[in-house]
Order: sequence, then structure tokens, then C-alpha cells
Amino acid sequence: MSRKKKWGCAMTVLAAVLLVGGFGLHWAWKYCGLPEWPDHKAYTTIEERAEKALAFAKRHNMNENYALFVDYAIPSGTPRLFVWDFHQHKIVASTYVMHGPGGGSTDERPQFSNRHGSYCSSLGRFLVTKEHGNRNKSGFRIKGLDEDNLSAYDRGLMIHGARWVDLNCWKRYIPMNGKCCLGCVTVSTKGMNYLHQLIMGEQKPLLLWNFVSK
Repeated sequence: MSRKKKWGCAMTVLAAVLLVGGFGLHWAWKYCGLPEWPDHKAYTTIEERAEKALAFAKRHNMNENYALFVDYAIPSGTPRLFVWDFHQHKIVASTYVMHGPGGGSTDERPQFSNRHGSYCSSLGRFLVTKEHGNRNKSGFRIKGLDEDNLSAYDRGLMIHGARWVDLNCWKRYIPMNGKCCLGCVTVSTKGMNYLHQLIMGEQKPLLLWNFVSK
């Protein structure tokens, strides 16, 4: 083999190694750290709702230490579930969330519904129970507390983790997958491990507030 061909092969191998290494670092950077810190702009949208969330939690005898917020206006490949600490007045953790595929949803634009069989995510305020689903023992069922999400519990909606989120969080938009999410709040497995400890460690149930910021 000529020196020119050897040099070309070496450069091809080097480019492939750099490409694979770059992808690995990007995935590791996006997934392996928890808290998975959001863009600082997310703080504003949560702060705007924190006081109302605490008042709502007090009225309904819910947790006054933490609350969960999901902003579906944020691309799914960016952390968009936030754990708010009412005492520290700040976000203490965040993770990725995929949305349901129903109602004409796309990877980029979720559609929302309260209807049975819609396979859509739902907006509004929810109570996070400590009840596990029939199929997913590591997740928790959620109860809708607003008129436009009251069927959430009967629909079997949960907050749970999925490896699909782990494998695709490096993308700007996590591809929809009906086997992993039919309207549930489906997060990364690492994020769910964190949430599981938090939810089980608190006596009162946490408030979950799903919304779309402007």
C-alpha cells in the first residue's frame, strides 16, 4: 500500500474515532449528570408559579417542601421537569420528559388531551400518589386536580422512567414511542431514581404541575 493510501486510511480511522468519541461525550454530558441542569431561563417560568403552587399545596394538604413542574414548551431533549424546593426557593434537580404520541403530536409539538384513549399528555395540576402501576412498579400513578385533567387516574397516567429517554436524550427532540409513553410523564431512568427517593421520602404527596410557558 502506498504512503498516500496509508495516510488516507489513517485519517479515515482518526475521523471515525473522533466522531464516535464526540458522540459519546455529548451523550454522557447530557445524560450522566443529575441534577440535569436546565437553561437558566427555565427558572423564571418556575418562579412565576412557585407561590401559587405552594398556596395550592397548602389548601389541598399536600407537600410544602417540594413540587414538580413540567414545561412542555421546552424541547424534550432539554431537561423540562423541575424539582422546586420551597424552602430554598430554587430548582434543585431537573430531568428529561417525553410526551404522548396521540392527537397529532409530533416529536417537536405535543398535543394535549384529557380524553380516554387519546394517548396524549395532559396539562394542569396533579397529585403524585405512592401507588405503583400494574406494569411499572417503579413509577407512581397521578391524580388530576383540575377540570381538564380529572381523568388522569382512570387513564392510568403515571410518572415513570424509560430507557428510551436515556438513549435519545442527546437529540434535540426525543422521538415519540407508544411503547414507552401513552400520555404519562415519562422521564429518564436516572431522573426517576432521584424522584423515587424524593417521593417515597416525603410524608405528604407532591404536587405536579404540567404547563406550556409562553
